[in-house]
Amino acid sequence: MTGRRFFAVVWRVNAVLILLTTVLACAVLAFAAREIFKEAIRARQATGVVNVAEEQVDRSRAELGKFEIVRGTRLLRAPLQIEQTYGFSSGSKTATSVQDYLFYEPSEGSSHWLLPGNKGLFLSEHELPEREYSKPEPPLIAVVYELVEVDTNGDKKLTASDAKAVAVSDPSGSRFTRRLTGVEEVHGTTLTTNGSILILYTAASTLKAAEIDVGSLKIVRDGPVQPLRKQVGAAAQR
Repeated sequence: MTGRRFFAVVWRVNAVLILLTTVLACAVLAFAAREIFKEAIRARQATGVVNVAEEQVDRSRAELGKFEIVRGTRLLRAPLQIEQTYGFSSGSKTATSVQDYLFYEPSEGSSHWLLPGNKGLFLSEHELPEREYSKPEPPLIAVVYELVEVDTNGDKKLTASDAKAVAVSDPSGSRFTRRLTGVEEVHGTTLTTNGSILILYTAASTLKAAEIDVGSLKIVRDGPVQPLRKQVGAAAQR
């Protein structure tokens, strides 16, 4: 009799444990399913993307960013940011990009756009000389801009994967001039010892170097850079 009671108690305890385990497993699975569903339908965020297939864009709005002082001047500059929202299979996506820059002269109350009516994508800007975070900071001499204006890979978006144009301007943005096109990647920008703008970039799978005169913003030299491995091989042959 005692043995039967013992086994009955053990069976009941096991049944309760199994029930609790099942409930806990169901709760974990329900929580995981809810999180997966929330992740699937939440809005994705992206930067540096412009959707050029307008029929796919659900909403688009322009917003002016924060004005900042252009180093070494009294000018203020703010980016014009375009926010696009469009749907895809499991949710929505919001892409933000810089499409222009607004310059404002406080003493005169005048303003102008860097590239009026631009519909492309500004990927980045390089101020020359670079900030040294020292006192006093060197005044700004020129700005190099990377921008995408054509969907060259056919994905109906303007991104860093497309061919780029490289433009230069003075600090006020009043002499914005495109100087390089078909650029795959910019590897560096700097000022040379003679005061020219040096841009190292890749185009047609070739590393090139372009020098631009600061005064005229014209290209004074543009050609391929000898690959390092060839130089090393030539030195070994000597």
